[in-house]
Amino acid sequence: MIWILSAIVFFVVAVIVFFKIPFSIVKNRFLEDVQKHSCKPVLADVITEQDIAFLPEPVQKHFRVAGLLGAPRMANLTAFMPSVPLRDSNSKPPMIIDFTVCLFAYKPIRLAYIKTSVFGVPFEGYDSFQDGVGFMKGVIGKVFSLFNQKGDAMNKGQLFSYLGEAFLCPSIILSEYIKWEHIDATHAKATITCDGVSGSGVFTFSPNGFVQSFSTDERARISMDGKIDYPRWSGVYEDYESINGIFLPKHIKAIWHLDDGDLVYFESSNISYTECRKHLPTTS
Repeated sequence: MIWILSAIVFFVVAVIVFFKIPFSIVKNRFLEDVQKHSCKPVLADVITEQDIAFLPEPVQKHFRVAGLLGAPRMANLTAFMPSVPLRDSNSKPPMIIDFTVCLFAYKPIRLAYIKTSVFGVPFEGYDSFQDGVGFMKGVIGKVFSLFNQKGDAMNKGQLFSYLGEAFLCPSIILSEYIKWEHIDATHAKATITCDGVSGSGVFTFSPNGFVQSFSTDERARISMDGKIDYPRWSGVYEDYESINGIFLPKHIKAIWHLDDGDLVYFESSNISYTECRKHLPTTS
């Protein structure tokens, strides 16, 4: 009996120590991908009136009021959002996560890392869109895969996340991968195409000129069991603040507009922005 109890205690202690050490396969994969794309040349020129002349008027207005004219083109951007509530239902308590997303301007590439714990057990997620391929992976206890969603719907969904977040890294707006259409004084349609994946949505702008939201009916909602449906999806951007002379939103929401009411499944009002290469730690 003593040997059995000793073995149990040793196992529990070993598991706790394993959970505490910084090593993480998921985090390393994320950081390696970030480093790979951060090696691309930095766009050193500044944004001019000539650069935005082809854009619909409400998009041009955002560039002006947000202080983007004369600002250097960003090659990449990271947004870090700690303690974000993440919901899959309005009737259940949210999971609280730390969320980091990296956006790259030279090509549609989006890398996002999620970190939290479930009853003390580490949980990590990695969302990616690279070279036309998207996936969403979840790992618990550092090594046990809970899900790894792939396929056409995931490819398009991850590309929509990139498009919806494009105004966070304004160089993306000028990308050849996005085609713009004027709708009216406060709306513009954007169509993004990359490596055979394509989709469209509408940006809405407030009267003062800042982008207010992005919406599309083309994004699939994929449940944990693989079920797919297509409710309207929106990203909302509020509370703009000047960061080094450029106005960026400090409050972001992601919403599924469901038949029984809106599900605000992601919401953060505590966001820090920097270039990816300066913000992220080294691989460990």
